[in-house]
Amino acid sequence: MKRTWVAAMLVGFVFLVEAAGALQAAQKESPAGSLSAKEFAGKKLFVQRCSLCHLPPLGVPEGKSFGPPLKNFVNTPERETSVAETIRKGTARMPGFQYGLKPEEIENIVAYMKTMR
Repeated sequence: MKRTWVAAMLVGFVFLVEAAGALQAAQKESPAGSLSAKEFAGKKLFVQRCSLCHLPPLGVPEGKSFGPPLKNFVNTPERETSVAETIRKGTARMPGFQYGLKPEEIENIVAYMKTMR
């Protein structure tokens, strides 16, 4: 039982380190001062919900992310609509977030993704 507890703590610590690194990487992409309130709210949600799969692992040179990189991913109005739908419903490799995120939160994530250049 003690090993299970230690393993759970280790996994939690690794997740926190990854999230902190993802936040730092996201901050380098676009200074917080240039983001609107909607984009900044989307950035926080992106770091919490998306960064684990869509940003490369921290400290791994040339590390590959599990999911596709999302820089310049939302570059047309059509892509914006399809990305929102994908976040909502998911794909074969990605869970849908229609029950875990409000529609406004999904819009915020898409708004932030538009700033990822």
